[in-house]
Amino acid sequence: MSFLLNLFKRKPVAPERVPTDEVIPLHHLDDTSVNRAICLYFSMRFDDVLDPDKLVGALEKLLERPGWRKLGARLRLNEHKKLEYHVPQKYSPARPAVQYTHASHHIPISEHPLGSKMPKATSKLSISGALEPFRELFWPQSKPLKLADWLYSDRPQLQLHIVSFSDTTLVTLTWLHTLLDAMGRNMLLRCWSAMLEGREDDIPEFYGYDFDPLASLGAPKTSTESKPTADDDESEHVSLEQEPGEEPYVLQDKVLTGWSFFSFVIRFIWDLTVHRAEHSRILCIPASFLSSLRRSALSDLSTVHPSTLVLNTSDPANPTPFLSDGDILAAWWLRTLVPSQPWASTASPNKTIHFMNVFGMRDILTSTSPQLLPKGVAYISNCVSAIHTLFTYSDILTKPLGLLAAQIRIDLTQQSTRAQVEAQVRLSRKSIAKSNRPPIYGTGDMQMSTVSNWSKGKMYETDFKAAVVGGHENKSRRGKPSFVQADGLADGFSVRNSGCVLGRDGEGNYWVTAVLRPVVWEGVERAIRSMA
Repeated sequence: MSFLLNLFKRKPVAPERVPTDEVIPLHHLDDTSVNRAICLYFSMRFDDVLDPDKLVGALEKLLERPGWRKLGARLRLNEHKKLEYHVPQKYSPARPAVQYTHASHHIPISEHPLGSKMPKATSKLSISGALEPFRELFWPQSKPLKLADWLYSDRPQLQLHIVSFSDTTLVTLTWLHTLLDAMGRNMLLRCWSAMLEGREDDIPEFYGYDFDPLASLGAPKTSTESKPTADDDESEHVSLEQEPGEEPYVLQDKVLTGWSFFSFVIRFIWDLTVHRAEHSRILCIPASFLSSLRRSALSDLSTVHPSTLVLNTSDPANPTPFLSDGDILAAWWLRTLVPSQPWASTASPNKTIHFMNVFGMRDILTSTSPQLLPKGVAYISNCVSAIHTLFTYSDILTKPLGLLAAQIRIDLTQQSTRAQVEAQVRLSRKSIAKSNRPPIYGTGDMQMSTVSNWSKGKMYETDFKAAVVGGHENKSRRGKPSFVQADGLADGFSVRNSGCVLGRDGEGNYWVTAVLRPVVWEGVERAIRSMA
């Protein structure tokens, strides 16, 4: 019956184009199938009473600046099915730069049924309950959920929802992933804070308003992407092999094709279809626990020859193995997650475990030639690729934590050179031109896990003290978040087995969130209890 009703259901229609709107195409790294599908909700808890009018006023004023006005654009599809921004000539109450909503509770948050249950820092490794119930608290009633909610309305790109309690303020920003990435959000928050404090001179130039600074990134040395004629098959014109003068991507021979690709896709769809339940939870990792992991990891490397490791050479006379907190957390998470999978007890030791580490490209594109992003500008867009590490199941079970972390660091170092970044983006461009999808690396039977590390964005250092009107006894944390939560919806696919390192709070605790099946969370819980 629902199928028949859908046949006669009127298709949504985008609002009439406003003739005075400026039309700007999206950058090619913004308008991707993955970015189109992900609607993000980023929430911060402040143990202060913040003035909501000051917060929204500063954000709206920021988006009135040259270049920054783009963030208030309306999203539309053109006749070629490409996304474009329609930037109003002037923002007004009828067409605001930000969709703003506010809810007020005249009670302490501890007396609110949901607010009182929000995750809190703990002295020992701990894990929260499901985060989905908190959407009722953090998300506005007029919430967007998917691309269509922007295309078929006059909704601006950003939604700001503020929830006020007598002692606490919750601030949630919502956007479609086509707008910006984690470091783009970091720059937005920094400039929002500067505007709030009246430091307008500290707000950098908005870069890439009506042009794509990364248009040449990964462009083939010779043109292999010429448009075919109407009678041609485009796939015949595009080769995944490198051209003369191009450095090959290190995992080029690991691209899934043919039966391997088909097998991976079928297994992935089968898991999502048969086992549909999944939910988000958040882990609090105290500084003391991470310190213990670091000692263990470095001890594991004490007998490994330095030539096989990435070294910290700040003291040339005494180079030591280098592992970042992110390397150690990723290795620990894989050792916790993978054995918790329902297939773990019967898996082949040679089963591929593919770890994908989201990699921000801004630094490498600023510091190497040709320089695509000038220093000191605000690039509010998507600017990421990925670092891939292929383990076996046996590696995860038997190798010490330090060796797993060291391999993640080695792959990051090898794949994050300018030449390798160009090679990976070039291979992705060619794959999309040939088959309308980015390449997938590994084997047909592999298990994938993706982690996006936001620590560099320092979300817990967001500073809204200029909007504080009461509350916080800890002056050093006045106007800064005590809790950060990332949530969202993926339309048409799943981010299962993926996670995000939200960063380190003011007490030194790391917060990590992930989306897993309930049975996998049970295994993770058992593992965490044994560690605690």
